[in-house]
Amino acid sequence: MTSIIQPDGFIPQAQGIDAAVPIWFKIDWSPEIEQGIYKDWGTYYCRRRRENLGMHYFDKALKLGPADFTTLYRRSQSKRKIALAESALQDSLEAKRLLKNLQRNDAPINLEVCDGLYDMNRFENAKAELHDNARLFTGNKSKMFEQRLEVVDGNIEDACGPSMTQFISENEKLIIHLTELIKKHKEDDRPLWKILKEQEKCDVLSIPEIEDEMLSPLEIARRSRAFNVCNQMFIDRSWLDVIFLKHVRKNPNLLLDQCKKSTEYLQPLTLKKYDEIKNFLKMLEARSPMYNIRYQKFTNKKLMEKFRQEYLYRVQYQTSRNMRTALQSIRYLRKTKNLTKLTSYVEEVMGDYVVKKTNRIMPWKFEFLNEVYNTLALAYVDQYTVPKYFRYSEKNALLRLLRFPMDKSMEVKPFVFGDRSTHQGSSVDPAMSKSRQIVNRYEHRMVFAKYPIEKSYLLHQIASTHLQSHRFDECCFSARKAIEEAHNCNSFIWQFLSYLLIIKANAALHKVEGTSEALAKAVNIAKELKEKDINHFLNACINCNEEEFIVKKQSVFTNSRRDSEKSVRSTLSLRRSEY
Repeated sequence: MTSIIQPDGFIPQAQGIDAAVPIWFKIDWSPEIEQGIYKDWGTYYCRRRRENLGMHYFDKALKLGPADFTTLYRRSQSKRKIALAESALQDSLEAKRLLKNLQRNDAPINLEVCDGLYDMNRFENAKAELHDNARLFTGNKSKMFEQRLEVVDGNIEDACGPSMTQFISENEKLIIHLTELIKKHKEDDRPLWKILKEQEKCDVLSIPEIEDEMLSPLEIARRSRAFNVCNQMFIDRSWLDVIFLKHVRKNPNLLLDQCKKSTEYLQPLTLKKYDEIKNFLKMLEARSPMYNIRYQKFTNKKLMEKFRQEYLYRVQYQTSRNMRTALQSIRYLRKTKNLTKLTSYVEEVMGDYVVKKTNRIMPWKFEFLNEVYNTLALAYVDQYTVPKYFRYSEKNALLRLLRFPMDKSMEVKPFVFGDRSTHQGSSVDPAMSKSRQIVNRYEHRMVFAKYPIEKSYLLHQIASTHLQSHRFDECCFSARKAIEEAHNCNSFIWQFLSYLLIIKANAALHKVEGTSEALAKAVNIAKELKEKDINHFLNACINCNEEEFIVKKQSVFTNSRRDSEKSVRSTLSLRRSEY
């Protein structure tokens, strides 16, 4: 049905002259009749679940008749349907006050007050109000309050019964910790500069810095699962709809920038409906908490613990099978020398799956980390071999030996229709933005990494990403930090790989002395590895570096000789001109 709401100031007015009012816009009814019409329209639209129109007409009816308790009662009922419990309670209390001024009592309005308190999860106040009204009225009116009183008593029993005792005994330390956090983050009404002065912080900044809360992948997975379990308990199969609505609020496929009118309508609509569902879920959880549902499902505590342990053992067994499969895949990819796929697969397994496993589910987590990262490091080392018929005198021989891609950034990219990265006017480099996303992912994992071998892997990957983006200083900085972490866990192979990254960065910049220093340190690490192929590869790198040093020295000598010859010729020409 189309809306017949007219905005404020609908009739345009000229300066000093009132605009002519159309005949169809004039209403010849009295305010009482007009108020009744608006009240009936509001009731009609609210029953059709068109709350915006219904609230609009209720507001217009109250403007014409502020003392109409019936309109307040109906608006309170409509607000409770869209989870606006606090506003609905205010309307019902106002209707009750108007009736009290008229020295009247109305059972439905008093019951609406009790329902408002009940929806706000104020069960004690609702129970007291129901007792008062049960004594105030008689007959069928009193039975309404008595029936509602039985429901409230049942909710209080569910929330504060033996199930709560068991829950508190199991989670006493957690409850104390949460209470301390609530006291710590309690709102302070004092001026900001006083609070910061007590905390010995800077009180000069007009806009205080907001610290972002960083959650570990395990905590994010735990909260997501708890959210899903809560929805499954209270709304059964509709929990998928809640997840869909949660993600659709910021979905760019729905909120298109090109569709401005629909975006302005859909964005507040999705936010409003999701808030309504959240409020209703809070009501359901307050009336029958999750610990009560679990207590009713398993009245025997030992049996519940038995089922829990059996479930954990099943998950642990499935996790072990998945880990064995992952190890087989990693070894197969190393055997086939598919390093690109191996690197992405290891990051997927370790960054998206293993980080979400606790020591209870995965007691062999440290051993698995060592196995995976060492296998990946061996696969990286396997690629560094001296090819047949390799010539040390070739141009960029060291870079070719290190398998470093030649610089192609200066080449003109051909225009490809449909590929925005090839457009001349494109300001954002997709390769650069992708590398930044990869580095951010590794840095976020670095915050929650526990073991030095995992930190050395992450820092090595960060350095490798910087190297691919030709950020050589950042590459050397991250590689040195990776060497420190690898030294802490006595991992010579990750130290060797990190030194190779430094060698690549120096060789790309043609820093011969820096390359020779890094090669000397890599040789010391290679002696600890006791591998002939690695020593042969490093000797070849040293020879290439020495050859480049000789070529560079000869070119400098040749240039200096040319400059000296030019200066001699210029002096001779000047002397001849004098004579």
